[in-house]
Amino acid sequence: MRLHATASAAAIALGALAVIPAGVSAASVNPVRNPITIAVPSSPLTTTTVRVTRAGDGTVVATLPPLAIATTAGTTTQSWSGGSGPGGTGLLLPDGVYTLDATLGDGTAVAVTPGLVALDSTAPRVRLTPRKPTVPYVAPAGIPLTTDPTAQVRAIVRRPGHDGAVLATGAWKPASATLQLPTALRTQHIVGLVSVTAEATDEAGNTGTSDRVLWSVQPTGSGATVVRRIITTKRVVAVTVDDGYGPAQAMQMIRDARSAGVTITFCFNAINQGMWGQNFRSAVAKAVEDGVLEVCSHGYSHTTGTGTTEAFGRSDLARNAPWDRLAGYTTAPFYRPPYGAYGAGLRAAAADEGYRYIVLWDVDTNDWKGPPAASVITQRAVGGARKGSIILMHTKPNTAAAFPAILRGLTAKGLRPVGLSELFAAGRPG
Repeated sequence: MRLHATASAAAIALGALAVIPAGVSAASVNPVRNPITIAVPSSPLTTTTVRVTRAGDGTVVATLPPLAIATTAGTTTQSWSGGSGPGGTGLLLPDGVYTLDATLGDGTAVAVTPGLVALDSTAPRVRLTPRKPTVPYVAPAGIPLTTDPTAQVRAIVRRPGHDGAVLATGAWKPASATLQLPTALRTQHIVGLVSVTAEATDEAGNTGTSDRVLWSVQPTGSGATVVRRIITTKRVVAVTVDDGYGPAQAMQMIRDARSAGVTITFCFNAINQGMWGQNFRSAVAKAVEDGVLEVCSHGYSHTTGTGTTEAFGRSDLARNAPWDRLAGYTTAPFYRPPYGAYGAGLRAAAADEGYRYIVLWDVDTNDWKGPPAASVITQRAVGGARKGSIILMHTKPNTAAAFPAILRGLTAKGLRPVGLSELFAAGRPG
């Protein structure tokens, strides 16, 4: 709310907001945050008492402690924190406009500065409304923002999850129709899924915070880079799971990742969506929101390969939009081609659709070839993993059975499973 304080006691109009006469310098006041300093003429003859009157009906709502008789005429100051009643120490007065004046012991009224205050202890409302993900992905100028147009706003960017670490905090800027993300994200090479909240502060220093929203940060440049692992000194790996034809196994993997406190990545084909019941859909959406799961695109049909034309590749990627919608955000910039097979046509299609990284792997469990024992899958996943590895597996029963041991084994090896976004920020593609 935009309310003001001024030295003028000129006429005011009351409504949803306080209206201050044109040409009068004014500023909002939250007296709890910033107590109001009142300049009061001192009297060598009698005590002086400051009164607070509700504008409009003339009701005296507070009287501040009397000021002692001064030895000489001049000016003294008195602090007031917006309290009501005798002494001005009662309950905080409601937001609104009030007049201030002083009376001498003999009843004579004298002016004080400020003579008019407008109290504002209401935080500005702020809301982010990101557009639904689309394919092809076109990076918008910012996240659509609604707030008090007089407010200052900034973005706070975290890793997804309720306790996600802060990645960057933007500078305060005048409110506009969109929230700009901090430029520090670029210098930190942050791409992929993040969680964003907007803070808004008004003239009085009240601060409001929006609900957090998921947002996918896109890389700059053009083309599609092929990535088999990340070259990094950090002890992180990505556990990636393909296809989505085993929703029960996928749900078990989500539960195991949640219990282990790690993030995994699903790269699914929406051709399998007929198998995805409501329980599965709810589990995926909740896991993404909680930072347990990140998603990439695996295309729609699982029929692409080295000879795929650009036109078919674009169509196949576009048809996988239901997977984006289930997750609640775009899967760009990460694309996992089926079988890891791609040619010039599919690579061009990926770039055209906003997929700047063709994500392959350096550790293959080969779980899709047959039903090896869960212990074999565990040995392949953990034994081959190193810093920056991308581990490939699928929604197979034995893989799901091996999943807790895989996560424990990686942790015991000193390797922390993270989403693709965090992995890519840890180093450079290799």
